[in-house]
Amino acid sequence: MNNRYSVAIASKTPTQLLSSLPQRQRGVALLATLILVLAVTLILGNIFYRHQIDVSQATGSLHGDQAVLLAISAESWARDLLSADNDDPKVDHFGEDWAQAIPLLPVDGGTLVGCLIDLQSRININTFASYTDSALTAERESSAVGLAKVWESLLTDMDYLVDQSRVPVIIDWLDIGDGLINPAGAEQTDYSNYSPQRFPANNLIADPAELAAMAGYSLAEVQRLLPWITALPHSTTININTAPAPILMALSDGMGSDFVDLVVDNRPFSTLQEFYQALDIRLMVGEGPLALRWPSKLIDVKSDFFQLNLEVTLGQSKLEVKSIMQRGSLSRPAVIRREITVVPAGVTTVPFGPRDLDNDLGADNRDELDSSNRDAGRFDADESSEAGDAYYLRPLCDITDNNTAGNF
Repeated sequence: MNNRYSVAIASKTPTQLLSSLPQRQRGVALLATLILVLAVTLILGNIFYRHQIDVSQATGSLHGDQAVLLAISAESWARDLLSADNDDPKVDHFGEDWAQAIPLLPVDGGTLVGCLIDLQSRININTFASYTDSALTAERESSAVGLAKVWESLLTDMDYLVDQSRVPVIIDWLDIGDGLINPAGAEQTDYSNYSPQRFPANNLIADPAELAAMAGYSLAEVQRLLPWITALPHSTTININTAPAPILMALSDGMGSDFVDLVVDNRPFSTLQEFYQALDIRLMVGEGPLALRWPSKLIDVKSDFFQLNLEVTLGQSKLEVKSIMQRGSLSRPAVIRREITVVPAGVTTVPFGPRDLDNDLGADNRDELDSSNRDAGRFDADESSEAGDAYYLRPLCDITDNNTAGNF
């Protein structure tokens, strides 16, 4: 009997079973079925959602790894451009291959863009480490152009206040020991009054932005100075073949734009002798006095340090890479420092425009500048200035003056 009943139930469809049950039982069974279907749907949805996240993360990680490898490959290419086989290490100028503009390079799934910058076209802050009180005093009393004079001239040209402490505080930050180079300097006892307290490096620095930690230098000042300064592992000269206009103006020793125009119109110089000859045609004082006025320990026509700036976009990954290369006596430059920055998704890179000069303008000009930028379509009219600044980055190779880099 029970077997026949079981067979009868088993032969019925779910709809027939529900219809054969009492009304209340049919409702409970339907509700249980709906709950079961909902649970299965939620579980499957969660599985698919997590699968999509895992796939997205794996893809992003893969693109990130590929972007790093692509950047290293471009770095190797740049090293080849600067090698002794492709570049004359005795002279460096903008007519060489490393400085030639190359269009945006498309790669599988993304793009690669970058530039090589001659770091010896800038003022090397670490060169001040070689100064002593007697050397600084002798330079100030001499008619020769020295790095301290060039530095103070650059600050003056940028409308910064220049006093006797501008150079000594840098020397004291870099030199070994806690003794002041002269009363205008600053050592640990002076920095202990800062909040938070600062500690002089008493060694060479690795980042020129550290200048902002030194007494008398504000962050705003250093931000404007960054395109014209660097921090290299030892003292270096300034390459007059690649030095931008602000550095040449600081080197002019009172000649001003005449000196800048003369250098720009006659370079590249194969030797310093050619530089002195070009100056002698203008000044007619003899090459000897000119060599004393602009000594070889300050300027040169070749460089040993270069910086490669790269922007790699691959899928959803975007990297900014800065690699400092040292050539020296090596036939192929060595990478002595590499900085890789991951650009967050959603951050857009835009070309250099007037907005980037806001800090150099008065407050009265900024409203007009903002209005012109919005009219040009760079920012949506409904976006605030703060929002626009938060989502736009300036390309690495636009950060420096056009005369200091070769794009590729």
